[in-house]
Amino acid sequence: MFDALTDAVSGSPYTYLVVFALVAGDAVLPLLPGESSVVAAGVLAGQGDLVVWLVVLAAFAGAFLGDLAMFIIGRRFGPGLIERHAAEGSRAERVAWARGQLDRRGIALIASAQFVPGGRNIVMIVAGALRYPVRPFLAAEAIGAAAWAAFQTSIGYFGGRLVDDTLVALVVSVALAIMVGGLIELGDRMRRRAADA
Repeated sequence: MFDALTDAVSGSPYTYLVVFALVAGDAVLPLLPGESSVVAAGVLAGQGDLVVWLVVLAAFAGAFLGDLAMFIIGRRFGPGLIERHAAEGSRAERVAWARGQLDRRGIALIASAQFVPGGRNIVMIVAGALRYPVRPFLAAEAIGAAAWAAFQTSIGYFGGRLVDDTLVALVVSVALAIMVGGLIELGDRMRRRAADA
C-alpha cells in the first residue's frame, strides 16, 4: 500500500500541495499526519523524486498559515471565553500564568512550539486568545515554521539518501523525528522543574 501511495505522488506537483494541506490542517486537527508527510516527502526528495527546497517551502507555508489560523481563531473567540469562564479562581490564575509566560518569553515559546507534539496548537490559540501582539507573533512564527520545516525535511532527505528502501527510510526518519521531539519536550520539562525549584 505504501509503495502504491508513493508511486502515485512521487514527482507529482500535487505532493507539495498534499504536504501543505496536511501540515496546515494539523494545526487545527492534530490527528492529521503533518509531520509524517513532511518526513515522507523529504525521503522522496532524498531519492530524487521531489525537489527538496519545494518540500521545505510547502511545509513552511502549511505550518505558518495553519498556526496563523489558530492564532486568529484564538483572537476572535478566546477573549470572550476567558471573560466568561476564567474570570476568577484557579482558572484566572492559569490565565495570568499563561499571560506572564507570553510576556516574558513569547517569541521563544511560539518559535519552539513547532517542535513539541501538540504544542503548536495550544500555544497559537492561547497567544491569540491573550491578544499577543501580531508583529512579534508573525516574526516568531516565521522563525519557528522555517526551522521546523527545514529540520523535518532534512530528517527525511538524509534518511532517504542513506537507505535505499523507501519504507525503511521513512520508518527510521519518523522514529528519529519522534525521538527528537520527545527530547525537546523532556528538556523543556526539566528546565521548567528547575525553574520552579
